[in-house]
Amino acid sequence: MGLTLYGPKGQNLDVSTGGFLRLRRRVSDLCGEPWASHYRSLTDCGRHDKDDQWFQDFDRATQEHIDNKAVHVKIVDFLLQSDIAGRIRYGACKEILTVIGDYDDDYCYGYAALPNQARFQDFKNLLRSCVEYKKDLRWS
Repeated sequence: MGLTLYGPKGQNLDVSTGGFLRLRRRVSDLCGEPWASHYRSLTDCGRHDKDDQWFQDFDRATQEHIDNKAVHVKIVDFLLQSDIAGRIRYGACKEILTVIGDYDDDYCYGYAALPNQARFQDFKNLLRSCVEYKKDLRWS
């Protein structure tokens, strides 16, 4: 099971749920420290002791990172929306492109068995299209 990222002009990118997690982790990592470690604490699959207090502390620390300009609020919006369905405006796509710069990798974010496997460069191209056409990036 996975999801599709929808861009303008019918440009779509199919990714696995694990691939989407890894994609957003990569964007977070490219934001740098201390934000990257903070975000990883949320996405660390080995932690099962997260309770209401943990999430309140996480939210408070997230706001501090935004206030201290360690990460842009538009990028936080992308990273913390639901995995199931979400939307960011083209301005957020532009912020993400600024952070990721010329980064690329060979990781398959989609399905390895499919001939058209989603790569990081495909994600960047989708973001660029959203900025160029001033359209939102949606996923579901």
